[in-house]
Amino acid sequence: MKQLELLKYYSKALFFSILGFLGLLLLVRYSLNAHGVQLLSWQVLSDEDRVFQAQDITAPFYKLLRKPSTVVLATTVEKTSKPLYLYLPQVSGSFWAVYSNDHLIGSAGFRSDRTAHFWYKPFLLEVPANTDRITIELSGVYELGLDIVPRLIEEKETFRFRVLSFLCGDFLSITIGLCITLFLVLYLVSHNMPQNKRRSNRLFATSTLLAVIWTLDLMPFSTMYSASVMLLLRKFFVSSAYFGFACLFTAIGLGFFEKLTRGDLAMVFLNLSAAIILWIAPNNYAFKLTTSRLAMILFLNALYIAYKIFRSYSKILFGFSLFFVLTVLFDAFILLFNLNLKLLSGFGVVSLFFGFSYNLVHEYREMTVRATVSHMKSLIDPLTGAYNRGILVETTFDEKDCFVYLDLNSFKRINDTYGHEVGDKILVLLVNTIRSRIKQNDIVVRMGGDEFLVIVRDCDPVVVKKLFDEVLAEFQNSHELRPTFSYGIKKFEGSYLRTLRAVDMEMYRMKEKLKST
Repeated sequence: MKQLELLKYYSKALFFSILGFLGLLLLVRYSLNAHGVQLLSWQVLSDEDRVFQAQDITAPFYKLLRKPSTVVLATTVEKTSKPLYLYLPQVSGSFWAVYSNDHLIGSAGFRSDRTAHFWYKPFLLEVPANTDRITIELSGVYELGLDIVPRLIEEKETFRFRVLSFLCGDFLSITIGLCITLFLVLYLVSHNMPQNKRRSNRLFATSTLLAVIWTLDLMPFSTMYSASVMLLLRKFFVSSAYFGFACLFTAIGLGFFEKLTRGDLAMVFLNLSAAIILWIAPNNYAFKLTTSRLAMILFLNALYIAYKIFRSYSKILFGFSLFFVLTVLFDAFILLFNLNLKLLSGFGVVSLFFGFSYNLVHEYREMTVRATVSHMKSLIDPLTGAYNRGILVETTFDEKDCFVYLDLNSFKRINDTYGHEVGDKILVLLVNTIRSRIKQNDIVVRMGGDEFLVIVRDCDPVVVKKLFDEVLAEFQNSHELRPTFSYGIKKFEGSYLRTLRAVDMEMYRMKEKLKST
């Protein structure tokens, strides 16, 4: 396909992916911009490590710390006769406590162990009536800040907090659950696939599991026990993203294109290198700087995924993958320029989950169809189109069913005199004649050579005998050699093997009777 034709082919998927991404941006923007009093001006009451170089600062603010630090900030507010709510869309730090007129109204983390990890989850605190001063004590191991302007809002505006809380909290838990499910399904289903598909699906499964670990960096932790444990865990979380991309590029190359190109190998090497570099960072401060600088690789990853999926010729997979690409590009932009916005890659991971799920279902359906077709071919006689006797093992019978066993008369003489080609035509003619008379759910089975079994469903033996007398007459008059057959009829006797022996004997009685006359 030419590039313009490809764009037209993907136009619908492209439209819905961009529309979905813009809708998500608008929803996040809606949840952040609650109507209320913006708390912009803050006075620095305590700052022993001189995090700020001024006595008055303006929100939003974010500081990267070389060592753990604590600051105390205060702002004055207009007294009201009714309670309001303090909406904190995003706080970076390891501990915070909020006071209303010097009375504690809420906190996060432990006062004696200030090694929590939260910078993504929003918070909402009720502020008592007649409050004229709000004080925040804020601690951080490697960062602290009010990343988005705090607001005093009325109760009717708390719905926006609930929306943001779902997006940044509950939805992350759903994401993790979906990805773990996909990991297990991909890994288990891969056992029944051909070797090339097995390898690519296991790599897809591994990249999904690594995406789960990456998502944990967005989850709040009430404590990480120490700065060194925090550094170790964050290295584990963030480096999993780059290891995951390396697995993803390998899986796409092998799964969709059956080989790795130089571009694939270059991207795998680039991501593995980024993951290793992250582990070299000596402290939390250096690690944060490194993650920001390596965000450019996320840009490249997103663009390369878009390029590879564009060449996969799958509209559904392209649509879901493009949404993931847009969220990764957005997050890379935030990390690269340290912007005070919400990351969206968690939503992209869910989109990729649906893309992989669709691809898995599609592959499994194709595999099942191929297996079913292959199995049906193995059960059908290629000459006559009747079933082989293997169908009897897979068929259930009822006491109202009738077994009819047929054997052509003098068929060996026909083959010897006129040739096997004529004999084959007579066999086909017999099956076609029977099928023209029986019901659609009745079964014709070639038992071998010139012997056939017909299962007539829910029919009286008297009616069946009349039916096959008509079949015999039509069959005899349909060919110049005037072929005939002998047959026996028996109702199903509880076991198809016992019934088969009985009806075979009935057929031979008719054949012996014909010989004697």
